[in-house]
Amino acid sequence: MKTKQIYLVIAFLLLAFCGHAQKNGYEHLTNVPPPHFNNAENQRNFRLNGILLSKTGKHLVLDYGRGNSTIAIFSFPDFNLLGLHTLNKVVELSQTYFTNNDSLLFVKEDRYAPDYMMIKVFEDRRKNIKCANTPRGCPSQAAGLAKIRTYTPDQKYLLERSRKNKSILEVYKRVD
Repeated sequence: MKTKQIYLVIAFLLLAFCGHAQKNGYEHLTNVPPPHFNNAENQRNFRLNGILLSKTGKHLVLDYGRGNSTIAIFSFPDFNLLGLHTLNKVVELSQTYFTNNDSLLFVKEDRYAPDYMMIKVFEDRRKNIKCANTPRGCPSQAAGLAKIRTYTPDQKYLLERSRKNKSILEVYKRVD
């Protein structure tokens, strides 16, 4: 009888400590599924490829897809969807950036092309422009890897792609 009680106590403790995932002082806050997709059979086509957080920490860009990209723009940390854009090219998030107080997003559309897509975040409008017409011009940059894990500027939140379901963004909040 005592053995069963010990096993129950151990099981309870494991669930209590492991049920709320923690990572280096951060506790799990929420999961963010793809806003444009809910069919689990085809989830590999909607894999979360990259995460971009604005320098102000107020806006979040998530890149989904394979071959073609779907860009979701959220306000952060409330996750209100501000825009959803499907592009016929693979996005280069390592060369994508916000300007003008986060109201403009310049999305590098293709690794080898000089074109950008300028998205007016609050108007949900977009247009293609040449790199020479962007605020940063045409810097010579090597292609980089998109981040699948990042912290907010104040280190209050940790954002990362789920290891179990690669289309889900997991959000963690620092435990004070």
